[in-house]
Amino acid sequence: MVRVAVAEPRTDGSAPAFSLLGYGMVPSAGMRRGAVVDVAAAAERIRRAVEKAGQHAGVAIEHAYVGCGGSGFGSVHAKGIVAASRADGEISDMDVGRAHTAARSNLPALGNKEVLQELVVQYAVDKDAGLTQPVGMIGNRLEAHMLYLTAFSPHIRNLVRSVEAAGISVDDIVPSPLASAHATLTKHQQQIGVLQLDLGGETATCAVFDEGSLLSVQVFPVGATHITHDIAIGFQLPLEAAEAVKVAHGAIAGEENAFRRETVRFGEYAPDIPTAISRWDLSVVMEARTTDIFELVEKYLRKMGRSGLLPAGVVLTGGGARMPGLSEFARRSLRLPAEVGTIRVLDPEHELAGDPSWVTAVGLAAMMCTDSRQNALRSFIPNKFSEHIMRFFKSLIP
Repeated sequence: MVRVAVAEPRTDGSAPAFSLLGYGMVPSAGMRRGAVVDVAAAAERIRRAVEKAGQHAGVAIEHAYVGCGGSGFGSVHAKGIVAASRADGEISDMDVGRAHTAARSNLPALGNKEVLQELVVQYAVDKDAGLTQPVGMIGNRLEAHMLYLTAFSPHIRNLVRSVEAAGISVDDIVPSPLASAHATLTKHQQQIGVLQLDLGGETATCAVFDEGSLLSVQVFPVGATHITHDIAIGFQLPLEAAEAVKVAHGAIAGEENAFRRETVRFGEYAPDIPTAISRWDLSVVMEARTTDIFELVEKYLRKMGRSGLLPAGVVLTGGGARMPGLSEFARRSLRLPAEVGTIRVLDPEHELAGDPSWVTAVGLAAMMCTDSRQNALRSFIPNKFSEHIMRFFKSLIP
């Protein structure tokens, strides 16, 4: 789905710090696993979504911040080490800048990937690690542990081209996991350790936070649409009927005896297929693919040394998070507390607040309307870094 949210900052100091003026959504086209593969088709759907959002908001939309994720998106770590420059050993802003530069120089070869954003994981002064602000501390050596969010250059170029072909000027490209986290996660969750799992149509995106910092991002090329495909193949249904059956009757981790007593009649969704099955048979097919997804997530957490060790658990977002029983399945599979995320930056009574499929679009709008986004850019991205990226991509677009 292509989702567009329109917002403006509030100037009266009330919470939330922005007003959501409108939003629009249309089925996506010309995209595969979150990446544009047909610019013209994608541009047409973007244009329609923008038109809907503009009509809902009562404004003309000419500029946009665009979320970037999907296949090819990921993260890489690097560390920069420098000696304190002052004779008394006090760490200065200049030392921090030098450490960031040293970390960038230690980045592994990225090939055809580009850095979208640079984030501080932690600083260390001598053996004192876990610091968020080293300036003013005394020591001989400063270490900057950095995380770089990256994406394939062709994917970003095609994304920018599609948006601009829809008549919208791209102000900046923002990593989607940051927007989603801004919308759903509290500072406390990010501090004690949490996994945000965004289950989209064709991808599952993991973002792990601990001690207030983003530690890693991993995108797996499997999502809720693959569950629909399994239903279509398993019960020989047209894709549209399979999706309708999933939405109306699908569930994960249901109670077997109760589900065996419930009947799903395919004729309600595909009139030429009179077959009927139990809801349990449907849940078995859905659970098989869901198990595959969570095995990938568990393997990822084990590799990070965080398996079963995130006190705030897993927060489920994306359209796939709406499947009944998914939070219980996640709790059992990952041995962590689990919940379906809500959009905390909206008033709890707002009609989108409880819809996890809107977290990225609304989170992106909220970030752009608050000072925290601009502060984050100044803290994490070197001067003119994001502008350099946009100039680079636009120079490659005819």
